[in-house]
Amino acid sequence: MARVLPAGKIPQPVLEEIVFKRVGVPRGEVGLQPAVGEDTATVDVGDELLIVSTDPITGATERAGWLAVKVALNDIGAAGGEPVCVMVTILLPEGTTEEDLQAMMDDINAACVEENVAVAGGHTEVTPGLARPILSVTALGKSRGRRVLRASGCQVGDDIIVTKWAGMEGTSILAHDFRSELLTFLSPEEVKEAEGLMEKISVVRDGAIARDNGAHACHDATEGGVLGAIYEMCEASGTGVTVYADAIPVLPVTQEIARRTGIDPLKLVSSGCLIVAHPDGRRLCEVYRSCGINAEVVGKMTDGGRVVNRGGRTTTLERPTTDELWKAREFLSGLSQRPSR
Repeated sequence: MARVLPAGKIPQPVLEEIVFKRVGVPRGEVGLQPAVGEDTATVDVGDELLIVSTDPITGATERAGWLAVKVALNDIGAAGGEPVCVMVTILLPEGTTEEDLQAMMDDINAACVEENVAVAGGHTEVTPGLARPILSVTALGKSRGRRVLRASGCQVGDDIIVTKWAGMEGTSILAHDFRSELLTFLSPEEVKEAEGLMEKISVVRDGAIARDNGAHACHDATEGGVLGAIYEMCEASGTGVTVYADAIPVLPVTQEIARRTGIDPLKLVSSGCLIVAHPDGRRLCEVYRSCGINAEVVGKMTDGGRVVNRGGRTTTLERPTTDELWKAREFLSGLSQRPSR
């Protein structure tokens, strides 16, 4: 009997058995085969390396075009690259108006202007059967001095650094899409703060700082959150890890949303957080803070097992599954459907 795939990222065993075994013909110009934790590919184009990544947006509705560009460019930034352009595929449900498309393109254009990149092309269509728009953005960038940071570059003894705050993307998505529901337990000021986290979602600058200050590896914390990103770095590098979960920075507004919706903020989609492996984490955190970017040492790469120390308990660092965003959306959707008294 055929097994049905769960929502979210395709499980790692399925990727390894079905996807990674069907990747065409190896070519010398392509510098990396698809692998768990690796979000970019490189193509040798001479003096520098072309860095390429692609990402969809499926869990957000408001400002989806802006977010799609930022998330795709973050993979270029996490590789220490300089973003150059994007290719955008837009699939729209039936009933979409010209005004809807214009609003989406306005958001895409605004994100590109902020990051100094061009829209180089793409594809746009109305697709029967869709419940909501689906955007997929392919980002292209170039290396600096042919150096590219990989998730697989972690070394035993490296400190693990997290920039900004865990769960920030998920927090902002929920605030934009469920504002009235969140106002049942958050103040207007807290909801505004949550919405504003979207503006901090780029890690292009975070990645450049990591590249210029001796980082061994980087990974953008997307689906699966901070813990998922650390797991993928370990998997890509073949290392163990000890994670000090209580040291991972989480904003109070994210903690409250997580408490109310019953989710783990460390497993909530976290674009805007860069996970960095560095031989001297304290020094790198000082550099980040001097640049106005929050950063904390949250663990260390080891040659042993993969464990998480949290609240006085030690557990195994688990492979990421369906992102907590979907659980939170389900809970908040239930709030909106309750009859008012």
